[in-house]
Amino acid sequence: MQIGGFRVELQFVADNPNLTFIFFIALTLLTVLGARFSFYAYRNRQASDLATDARLWDYLVAVGVFAVGFALLGIVEIVTTLQLPIKGSLVLAHVLVLATAMRVLYRSIVPAGEEDLGTYERVLTRAAVVAVAVVGIGSALVGRHPFVVAVMGISAGTFAAAGVSFGHRGAAETRVQGTVIDTLLRHLLPVLLFGALVPIVDLATLAGLDRAVVLHVQVVFVIMTATTLMTATIKLRQNLATL
Repeated sequence: MQIGGFRVELQFVADNPNLTFIFFIALTLLTVLGARFSFYAYRNRQASDLATDARLWDYLVAVGVFAVGFALLGIVEIVTTLQLPIKGSLVLAHVLVLATAMRVLYRSIVPAGEEDLGTYERVLTRAAVVAVAVVGIGSALVGRHPFVVAVMGISAGTFAAAGVSFGHRGAAETRVQGTVIDTLLRHLLPVLLFGALVPIVDLATLAGLDRAVVLHVQVVFVIMTATTLMTATIKLRQNLATL
């Protein structure tokens, strides 16, 4: 395909031009909305006076950055001959950081209280970081190996389950209902769920499902992740206006 003075060789996703076009649009949308989400999270960090809030906003900035990284590598795969399976580790990191942000929000309402509980959560967080590293290194070395796909999908499901647990428990607290924390929890939950479903659905390929079918489902979850990021960004803008 000729664009201006440059020739671009498109790599069709699953040898399907229509699916490739949809993926290109979805990834472009995720790039724009992920960057916008990070921008407003950063603006909230600058406007906040509380040092305890900085960690939360840093996590949310990272959420958008990882989403953008995943999307950009996907676009590069489409418009070049490069294969970049390492992008899977970026979407997994996106899910992990989101789940961590949910924990930070919950702990701002219900402190750990006991040192053992805080230690337990730190150990789990380190194990989760190791899982992301395993996926990143493994995909860089062996590509879409079944072991890498399995670790990525199972880890995403585990991160999402933990994040949803913190989110639901936090939103159920009477004292936060109608507050900024309640709003953030409720708007970040869909982002977490749809983001996690992108790698989770890939587990179906291990059961023998045609990868082309899996990709058709994945692109829907990519679009939904971008859409929920857009909704969450609106809440970040509204929160910024009150600071």
